[in-house]
Amino acid sequence: MIPYLVCDNFRAATEHSYPVGVHVMMQRNMTNVNAPTNISAPNCLIVGAGPTGLVAAHELARDGIRCRLIDKDAHRATQSRAIAIHPRTVETFELMGLAEAFLAAGQRIAAVSTYGDNRRIAHVGFGSLDTRYPFVLGVPQDQTERILEEHVGRLGVTVERNTELVGLTQHGPGIQARLRCGDRVEEVEADWILGCDGAHSAVREKLGISFSGATYPEHFLLADIKVEPDLDHNEAQVWLHGDGPAAFFPLPEGRWRLIVGNSPPEWRDEPSLAQCQALLDQRGPGGLRLVDPRWISVFRIHRRIAGHFHQDRAFLLGDAGHIHSPVGGQGMNMGIQDAFNLAWKLSLVIGKNGNPALLDSYEAERRPVDEAVVRQTDRATRLVALHGPVARFIRDHLMSLMTRIPLVVDRLGEGMSGLAIDYRGSPIVEDHAMGAPGPHAGDRAPDAVVDDRQGVPIRLYQLFAQHRHLLLLVGAGGASPSVMPELGQPTVAVRHITAPGIAGGDLFDRTGETAARYGSGDMAYLVRPDGYVGLRCARNDLPNRLPAHLAKLFSPT
Repeated sequence: MIPYLVCDNFRAATEHSYPVGVHVMMQRNMTNVNAPTNISAPNCLIVGAGPTGLVAAHELARDGIRCRLIDKDAHRATQSRAIAIHPRTVETFELMGLAEAFLAAGQRIAAVSTYGDNRRIAHVGFGSLDTRYPFVLGVPQDQTERILEEHVGRLGVTVERNTELVGLTQHGPGIQARLRCGDRVEEVEADWILGCDGAHSAVREKLGISFSGATYPEHFLLADIKVEPDLDHNEAQVWLHGDGPAAFFPLPEGRWRLIVGNSPPEWRDEPSLAQCQALLDQRGPGGLRLVDPRWISVFRIHRRIAGHFHQDRAFLLGDAGHIHSPVGGQGMNMGIQDAFNLAWKLSLVIGKNGNPALLDSYEAERRPVDEAVVRQTDRATRLVALHGPVARFIRDHLMSLMTRIPLVVDRLGEGMSGLAIDYRGSPIVEDHAMGAPGPHAGDRAPDAVVDDRQGVPIRLYQLFAQHRHLLLLVGAGGASPSVMPELGQPTVAVRHITAPGIAGGDLFDRTGETAARYGSGDMAYLVRPDGYVGLRCARNDLPNRLPAHLAKLFSPT
């Protein structure tokens, strides 16, 4: 309901058509051009070194999986492009060990204010969100890629620049790819291929997977700029106008991302600063002067989704599988979550420890989420683009009324933040404690502070960040001996949280925070490496539930 405009898929949005040649492949950038031809066969070939491909490479390499990461462009992105990092994505970066680097690079945005007819009609704050990161983090995409690339490099993966996928075939045990780097063509075999190469994905095109959808008729103006007098950098600000919305989104270094909807269609490429100023004077609050532009462009937006995200030994992630309106700033976040969801599953299967059927859950879990975002951003785009005075009057008054209701504001914040996303309908999720307090199976596992036996505080996310399944036993009951032999997998850990003074625990809920979030009864939660609950049941039901659930995840030893 609250318009929140961020261009989070600019590269996809700026292309106005979808030709079928290799020349439209959308990969991003880095340094090495002359990769050696005798590299040992990788487990995974990752095509596209934007945020999605870099996250996939990071998580696979963290598990010792051999990856090649290629990108068509000669250099890393130098434009800001996607800028909004949502709270769930910051939590994801924490599980990857990268949150502090992003927090240091970003601008924290605590709220979104929306204006209509020269008055504020809605205000949504993120301060009540149940997370350590109750804000949107404004980080230009070039900085996001820099941080991710640096950490991927520390894990031994180098982005191979100027390297283009020009051929792809699949066979029983793997894939065969043809890569072109300048005048050299290389044949590469790999076990798996990940298409993280954007809206014009060469991987998707070579697989023959459809990409159905539509293009919005409006053009959008985008600029990275400064404003005089300056605005409040703690808030994103949106003005709804009959000719199209205008929005400012805070960036580091005192800069702003300006987006103006329904810009004149005759504008091409890079409008002048004077044209941007005239448009803002018409659509914005008045009295603002645009200065020091770093980047100005005009683009169109699309909504499309691939027919499949998974075909044999190939996967589509991020914009290669789905693109949508920038309203809500969801695009880059969705691609990162795609990669984080797939990587732990693929690592288990490649490591011969995972059940191959586990990989089918990637599309089963992510497709409903991505389809919902495409629908929701489409509705939001149409909402902010209303032109008729009666429709705008009704919209503005409904927004004003609804955002005075705390429950509605909380739900809007959760929806925009990514914290409300769940996998309850997944084939690898089991909930045998319906109606009990605490997170359901398929929900994001909440954080809490506990003490170890020496009284040292530990956050649950520190345990989740160990990148393996964690069986969290909550309550006073002891662990069932009949269950413990089933936990011989090195990728499963067990921790027991009790109240202080209760025997059997190795972690203690001195503040009651764990009980408040997970319930005070004797419960068991199997938390996945991506921080979602895979199994929930009563502690005394664990011997009946856990072995069968583990069989879905792990191959027999």
